[in-house]
Amino acid sequence: MKKTGMMLGLCIAMGLSTASFAGAKDSHSVYVNVGARIFVGIMGAARNSPDSQQTLYCYVYSSGFAHCLATDASGISASCVTGDAELLSVIRSLHSDSYLEVSYDSSGACTNIVVGNASIFEPKQP
Repeated sequence: MKKTGMMLGLCIAMGLSTASFAGAKDSHSVYVNVGARIFVGIMGAARNSPDSQQTLYCYVYSSGFAHCLATDASGISASCVTGDAELLSVIRSLHSDSYLEVSYDSSGACTNIVVGNASIFEPKQP
């Protein structure tokens, strides 16, 4: 009886702990920090934003370079360009619902790019 109660309690605790992660969602506004030279956002959340300011994109051109840009809700923008093969490869993994984080230097060159593709990121709405 004692072991059965302990097992039942353990099963309930395990069930509750996993349930708290089920259906996790991440949605936040485009963030631009020109002082730190970084911008971050979720493509779908930018598209779905209630304001007309938020923008987030990266374009890859056939000439072998890319341009990334973000504008936050207050209209502050930052952008950078790159021709670095590794960064271009990361940008090419970007999808319309991806997480994007970009760092850049004082000359406007992209120095680091993170792309995340996960079920938690808000999908764009029509």
